[in-house]
Amino acid sequence: MARPTDIPLEPPLVSGRTIVRAVEDRTYLGFIAAALLSALAGGFLLAIWMPLAATGDAAGSSRTPWLIQSHGWLQLQGWAGMFVAGMAVRIIPRFAGRKPIGRRITIPLLAFLTGAVLTRGIFQPWAEGDTARFASIVVAVLSAAGCSGVSALLAWTLLNARKTADPWLLFAAAGTVWWAAWAVMMLVVTPENGFGIGEGLLAARENDAFLWVVMLGPIGNFIWGVQSRSVPIFFGRKTPSWRMAGIPGAMLNAAAVLLAVSIFLEGDAAEKAARGGLALAGLALIWLPLVAGAVWGKAKRLRPRAKPASRFVLAANISAVVAGVLLLYAGLQGLLGSAEQEFLARDAARHAYGIGLITMLIIGMARLIAPVFALERTESGVPRLFERAPFWLLLAAVVLRVGSALLGEQSGFTSRMHSASVAGVLAWLAIAIFALSVVRAARAAPGTMAALEASARGGA
Repeated sequence: MARPTDIPLEPPLVSGRTIVRAVEDRTYLGFIAAALLSALAGGFLLAIWMPLAATGDAAGSSRTPWLIQSHGWLQLQGWAGMFVAGMAVRIIPRFAGRKPIGRRITIPLLAFLTGAVLTRGIFQPWAEGDTARFASIVVAVLSAAGCSGVSALLAWTLLNARKTADPWLLFAAAGTVWWAAWAVMMLVVTPENGFGIGEGLLAARENDAFLWVVMLGPIGNFIWGVQSRSVPIFFGRKTPSWRMAGIPGAMLNAAAVLLAVSIFLEGDAAEKAARGGLALAGLALIWLPLVAGAVWGKAKRLRPRAKPASRFVLAANISAVVAGVLLLYAGLQGLLGSAEQEFLARDAARHAYGIGLITMLIIGMARLIAPVFALERTESGVPRLFERAPFWLLLAAVVLRVGSALLGEQSGFTSRMHSASVAGVLAWLAIAIFALSVVRAARAAPGTMAALEASARGGA
């Protein structure tokens, strides 16, 4: 029986004069397109180039620090941030039993966020002097406008949502607060406000802490919220209660708070806050996949055509556990006074989280819940080669990138950078193939739907 707050949507093939057809809003594809552009022309491209520049094997060696930060933020703000924002404004209203958000609201948000990413990608690697300073201000303002808009939109949705104790709502609420915090931090933690060491460049410690804040807060909460709502269903398990997910969720957010605080501290106090935050994050990342995700089993509730996509989900959650273990190991090395091992373990954890958890999950969950793949999921047969290839390419990239960091002291700097560049090539190919599959699905969907409708009318 339908509840009063449910939104009635007719099945797509039902027809009749009294039926108002539900029209699919495809503006979320704009966020996906911007995310893919940022990944292919920015973040993952720099993942190939930047390590070679660092060793002097490619142009730009004198700009390596700028290339490093541009790479990190294009990956996080562009690839992960744009994708999460687009899917959040698409699916959170549906989780909450609210009407879909109109394009008059989502398109301006897309413009702000895309403008910030484009400005960073174009100017940060090469700009100097007043140009670099002006570009960093533009990035901060556009980012703040986009992030605050996403937060306001989601806050309004959640405040009017059906009241429930499901953990997805708690994660979504925390993530909404963190999107607002991200907006404020973009205005405050800038090279022009005393946090930088050069033109358009944040200090390395502040930049690393800021990256982790965003990975855990605005991005991480929505990752675990969507997983807690859907992954147990895919694998035929009970949805976790808020008590089961609440403790590791609180640890995740406390970790983000400590890391955010560490940015504004100095000396030993800053290092202690950052280490404490990363240790808490490590514990949360070991715990959360066990209660809100999946690290074993078969997705028996999925259609046969969609089941292979569950490999991305399993690999993503296993990567999260690996990242958690590495963060605890990094903290131990820090306590033992091994600064080099601590640095390398943090680097390995960052990429286990970024490539393993975030990127694997983006591709896997997109194939499982994004509307653009909905018709494809209903097809019979087995996935084609181009659908299977991204998983193995990303898996190889994670193993190579994380492994090269962990063995960095033994292999040396040049070998580590060359391995990182090869991992970047593998990841870039995976994203390129996924982008082609998105284009293919988006182009095929209208024709397939028209054929289905014609078939339905013919059989009526």
